[in-house]
Amino acid sequence: MKVHRFARGLILSGLMAAWLAGTAEARNPHCAGGIQYVVQAMRDKEKGNTEDYTREINKAVQQLGTCAAEDPVDGEAIGYLGWAYCEVDSAGPAGHAFEAAIKSLQAKGDAKKVEWVMGNRTSYWARWFNDGIGKIQSAQQIYPDFCKKADNDADTKLKAEAEKSYQAAEASLTKAALLIPGDPRTARNLASVYALRCDFPKAEAILKRALETAPNDSALNESLRNVRMNLANKMAEDKNYDQAIATYGDEVKRSPSSFDPWVALASAHFNKAQTLKDDAAKAEFKLAGEAYAKASDLKATEADLAFNAALAYQNAHDLEKAATWWEKATKLKPDDTDAKSAYASVLAELNRCNDAIQVLHPAVVAKPQEQTLHRQLGAIYTKCGNSAKGTEELMIYLALSKGKAAADAAALAKAAKQGSDAAKTLASDGVPEQITEWEADQQKWQTWFYWGKKKAYHFGTGGTLSQKSDWSQPVLAGSPPPGPKK
Repeated sequence: MKVHRFARGLILSGLMAAWLAGTAEARNPHCAGGIQYVVQAMRDKEKGNTEDYTREINKAVQQLGTCAAEDPVDGEAIGYLGWAYCEVDSAGPAGHAFEAAIKSLQAKGDAKKVEWVMGNRTSYWARWFNDGIGKIQSAQQIYPDFCKKADNDADTKLKAEAEKSYQAAEASLTKAALLIPGDPRTARNLASVYALRCDFPKAEAILKRALETAPNDSALNESLRNVRMNLANKMAEDKNYDQAIATYGDEVKRSPSSFDPWVALASAHFNKAQTLKDDAAKAEFKLAGEAYAKASDLKATEADLAFNAALAYQNAHDLEKAATWWEKATKLKPDDTDAKSAYASVLAELNRCNDAIQVLHPAVVAKPQEQTLHRQLGAIYTKCGNSAKGTEELMIYLALSKGKAAADAAALAKAAKQGSDAAKTLASDGVPEQITEWEADQQKWQTWFYWGKKKAYHFGTGGTLSQKSDWSQPVLAGSPPPGPKK
């Protein structure tokens, strides 16, 4: 969270001189005396006369406090009281005194003195505000990711040092907040002190109070949204899914066109669903699918969102919606074989056999050495009534899953028994790119892979050809199997 730095440069010089001249009318002696104490104290402070300054400024607080009680309409004197309180670091009383002075002077129509009081208050506010910002920046430099657990003694020391800096920032910004209550800039940065330490509830409370007086402040609203999102993220990390979902849900209601809350809501539903079973899990997966679908609508070109929506609907057993979103995912990312595999699985469950084959076959061609794709394609062929093609693919799966690739495919091929099917294949097709040797049902096999030609030969004992596999073209239901070219 970025902090907002207030411009330095506000100074106290000149504020005092403008009001040194006495007025013609009689003034409460405590008011007059208190003002003189402030004037003298500030002169001694400039000279470095600390002992006299301390005595005089405390006398000023005492005298002007009595003045305010006895003559509450003396706005100028009460303005001096606010000044004196600032000098003794009493920000809360200073804020009240400045506010009372401003109201009194405004009631009298004394615009110049109102400007003087407000300027004086702002100068002290800027001092505390800027000090707070500086301490935040220092803490971030010492230990950048404060929420991260310290892994060693050195990090523990650094984190403790950063905590001291954050506490100092908290103290300064709290003074600034007391001096000008309701100031949005102060509230945002004070909230950030807590948010950067992952104390999101406190940060949220500060921002909510600030919004009571400035409900339309866009920066405050954005800060609150960020804090609430981080709070919900922490809940989700702690597997407190229900509260996280509730918070994310509030955010999507507040900002329905905002992308991040929809994604976070979807993820929370999905993770919660994985902790459930049966119908409860399906219902939660469906909610995840709906949220991912909404996020995908907001970022229509993001393939991962369509992928996640499809996966959630598939887990919810809403196969029609799953098919719709798998189709979108594969169009957005045509080389995603995982998406094609999942899409084909859904299509097969919907008994859309030819569609399933047409979707999965390009994935097999793209990654012919991926054994699970061959197994899946074989299962779809078998389900769709083409047991011959199913067997072809199953043999490839067995060879890849059970077999071990020969170190020298060329030497092994050339060692084939003369006159055998294997030797004839070597003569007609050349040296295979890979040979795997494997065993099943107490029988030894050799599978010769010609990856470039998209085919494989499976030889049994003595180099006898038992099965040929060809994945060069998809074979659809109702179409004749591919034969030799004439």
